[in-house]
Amino acid sequence: MTKRNTQYAVRSTSNVYAVILVGGIGKRLQPLSKPSRPKPFLSVTKDRKTIFARTIARIGKMLPIENIIVVANKRQAHLIKKSSPKIVKGNLLLEKASKNTAPAIALASLKLKKRSGDAVIVVLPADHYIGNESVYLNTLKKGIDFVESNPRALVTIGLSPSFPATDYGYIKIVHSPCLAGRQARSTVHRNIFKVERFVEKPNIETAQKFIEDGSYLWNAGTFIFKAVTFLGAVRRLAKGIYGPLKDMRKIEEKYDMLPDISVDYAIMEKAYEIYCVKGSYRWEDIGSFDSLKKVLNAEGRRFLERDGKVTKIL
Repeated sequence: MTKRNTQYAVRSTSNVYAVILVGGIGKRLQPLSKPSRPKPFLSVTKDRKTIFARTIARIGKMLPIENIIVVANKRQAHLIKKSSPKIVKGNLLLEKASKNTAPAIALASLKLKKRSGDAVIVVLPADHYIGNESVYLNTLKKGIDFVESNPRALVTIGLSPSFPATDYGYIKIVHSPCLAGRQARSTVHRNIFKVERFVEKPNIETAQKFIEDGSYLWNAGTFIFKAVTFLGAVRRLAKGIYGPLKDMRKIEEKYDMLPDISVDYAIMEKAYEIYCVKGSYRWEDIGSFDSLKKVLNAEGRRFLERDGKVTKIL
């Protein structure tokens, strides 16, 4: 595991945990991505590590390995162990069936609340490309410090759109200080805004208007909050998730009862104390072949393609 860098140190790493969501198979990248080799386990960078392994190594510069939790489908267990063998056994939470991000995050939050009542959780997708790690990690640090100071906050990361994307969700922020007085003027809370609303993937005309407006950011799918705060929101806003999960002894038999719903739909679009840290790092969700080819070209990786689809990465 990569040695932690004090440059990204948060106030205390003992109660800060990363929750890595491995997710599905990456249907939009088929046949390159498939059930036996889902998108997080593709190698797209010059070091030839998998996207998942790079995600673990990146957050490992900030947190110790024992504070990194992975939520994945049972079918992916062998891929995780092969890609990142240092993951602690008790930190691998395996779902019997993939139920989208809201149940996965709730499951991890319940586990971590039991482990540390004051746990701060950083939720990270396992399959995104980050081009500037130092800026990225400082953005996460800013969000963690904000949550430590504002324990009721649910924080997301937003990125300034560089083109009118129709494959990404957007966050509309309020262009005014999210806090008053001394906190609003501190360096810790610069570039942190109150969220007005979340917007699902728009059409091209709407996406262009979002860019012209200047109040809309790409939703990077990264969230930071205290476990107890998130679980409180689940209890209020997503009873269909909280009910089956609250008795951890029966989680195996009740997991099928959970709805297949994203955290954006279930919680973030309905909650009140939502804030956004504006980041400025290079990011690709690698959710399309165009996005994948951008990354491969940036990393100097050669590939074969047919009809616009990458068929093999060399």
